[in-house]
Amino acid sequence: MKRAWSGLLLGISTLPALAATCEHPSIKGEQQGKFDASGEVCFILPALGENYVSATLHGVTDARLLDGKNRRIRTLIENGPADGEHSLLFALPVQQNTSLVLHGEAGKPWRFQWRMKETAPLPRTQMIEPESPTLQKLAKTIAAGGNTDAFWQAQIRQGTPMVEPFDASHKRITFLWRGARDNVFILGSPAGDHDPLFRLGKTDVWFRSYVVPADTLMQYKLAPDVPRIEGSARDQRRAILVSAQADPLNPQTFGDQKADRWNRYSLLDLSPVRYCSAAAAAQPLAHGSLTRHAFTSKILGNGREVMIYQPRGTQPARWTLILFDGQIYQDEYHFANVLDGLIARHHVPPVNVVFIDSLDHARRGKELPPNPDYADFMGQELMPWLRGQGIAMQRQKTVLAGSSYGGIASSWVALRYPQLFGNVLSLSGSYWWAPKGEAPGWLTRQYAQSPQYPIHFWLQAGRFETTGPGGGIYRNTEAFEQVLREKGYRVSFHPWSSGHDYAAWCEALIHGMRDFSGLRGQ
Repeated sequence: MKRAWSGLLLGISTLPALAATCEHPSIKGEQQGKFDASGEVCFILPALGENYVSATLHGVTDARLLDGKNRRIRTLIENGPADGEHSLLFALPVQQNTSLVLHGEAGKPWRFQWRMKETAPLPRTQMIEPESPTLQKLAKTIAAGGNTDAFWQAQIRQGTPMVEPFDASHKRITFLWRGARDNVFILGSPAGDHDPLFRLGKTDVWFRSYVVPADTLMQYKLAPDVPRIEGSARDQRRAILVSAQADPLNPQTFGDQKADRWNRYSLLDLSPVRYCSAAAAAQPLAHGSLTRHAFTSKILGNGREVMIYQPRGTQPARWTLILFDGQIYQDEYHFANVLDGLIARHHVPPVNVVFIDSLDHARRGKELPPNPDYADFMGQELMPWLRGQGIAMQRQKTVLAGSSYGGIASSWVALRYPQLFGNVLSLSGSYWWAPKGEAPGWLTRQYAQSPQYPIHFWLQAGRFETTGPGGGIYRNTEAFEQVLREKGYRVSFHPWSSGHDYAAWCEALIHGMRDFSGLRGQ
């Protein structure tokens, strides 16, 4: 099940005819109603200059922005939960007729608040002397009266980012954008922040260079002409989402290949060989099965989809991997498909995978950071149900896994139910988290104060994750590992040349499972 923040459908494609009557909403305000039998409602949007739209939608499962000929420009929500909340930031094409089409369950209420505002880009034109030898040569060409045409033709042929040698263990990479007016930012930079690109003189070349480890693996987007947005510093930081999109000159991607350019990440892959590649993810399931189940939790008071992958064989798989944010891992990154091929080639032992949907941003942020109710849902509801589905649940061969909030959730649920979960595979875990008013590292302190349980930990964090509370995810994961080691836990820490990134997390999941099962190095 995909969300507003996930990889979505491809660019422009023809959709069925719009509902018979489209409304003309105000530039700002609230709209509400009930879906009719068609489950659709549409709005004609005004033609604006440079702009941004901020909206919060309730009861909407799909939202698409269409052009004047009823062709999809941008998918905003796809297959969201009918009771979900979605906060969106996007831009309308300048001075074009567009419409917004919403879908939901027939007869159910929908509601959204929104604001459409014309604006100017955030002024961030900065200039520095380039460190890249290729750009230094281009600067000399420009100074001598030349132009950038040959440079861009070369980038089209070879693809971006530009990769140049640095030393035996590092490369210099340069992100590039052609022709922005006032600014370009990178989302997912090696610095772990929204870094601005620099303009090369008065040319159409925007660039930023980094020296990175030679095995770097990361996804990123580029955001040209990010608008100035009214509100807090956090609101302005989120404004990068208005124009963040795939790098148009980078053919490499990993994840949903059908996503439109705003919802697709580009891939920088300097690693030698990967298990979790785009080619492996594209393979059909040939050696196992994937089933989808609706699961309702009385403890949490909501329902969600749970997917179960089971390898085919004469004997049931003894290992079980329980994975948070499961719909993203499967529906976008096809993790079961990757695992299916690796099991067939004996790179990973037969393993069941339980993919748990995290619904939407609001409920994910409430449920996954240490929450007693969520731990009880896992221990008292989900685990008995999985046994009823025929899933083998030996404590010492059951692995809780997740990324970001899912990483800290894995460690939290294991602490609450150590009799059920014997292994934690934590990817960029949010160990900085703490209840309001407390210092970062709350769960680390809980482990320091609790008895030592027979739990085996495999911790991963990206070397680029060094900003944020308490020194960022990397430092907080190091501190968590130290406490676990001092308490006598079996724990290993695995730095990755990456950031907060599903491409790296998918790869780390395979390495972690190989370690748990004793296949590492084979």
